[in-house]
Amino acid sequence: MRKTKIINRTHIPKQEKVDNKVKIQDQKAPQEVLLNPNSFEEKRDKLQEELQGYYYGQSSKFSSVSRSLIFGILATIWVLIYTDGELSITNHVLLYALISGILYLVIDILHYFLDSLSYHKEQYRLDIYSNTEDIDNLHEPFMDSVNKRSFGFFITKFIVLSITSVLFITNIIQRLCLI
Repeated sequence: MRKTKIINRTHIPKQEKVDNKVKIQDQKAPQEVLLNPNSFEEKRDKLQEELQGYYYGQSSKFSSVSRSLIFGILATIWVLIYTDGELSITNHVLLYALISGILYLVIDILHYFLDSLSYHKEQYRLDIYSNTEDIDNLHEPFMDSVNKRSFGFFITKFIVLSITSVLFITNIIQRLCLI
């Protein structure tokens, strides 16, 4: 009879000691960031571009739809107040809706005019910047302020649009109740 030697096939390699500092770094940052220190900034920049594109797309849609709604409300008000070649505003709610609709359009024009001026100004300032510090210390804060102002206009337009819509609907309901 032959003797067979049993080999232990479940050999487990010795665990290597891992420095606590490495463990903490692995917990705080994904491995790809640790391998490439610039990847975080690149990812952040890519995400910022993506978010700016999304914001631009959504704000453009909002502006387009709300402008159409305002024009529709103003046209309907015009039909309601212009009779027999004369303007007759018998309902103050309708007058307030007309004024707030026109106010919306003024705010809309001001918003895009100021943004266009700011972008134009910054386009020429980019030629003056000579290093990364100029971009970080001059360009970025300026564009942040333009973005915050633009968002403020966005919120203001939403509020004025809401007020105009409520006033207009209130007037329509009042007219339906009187008929």
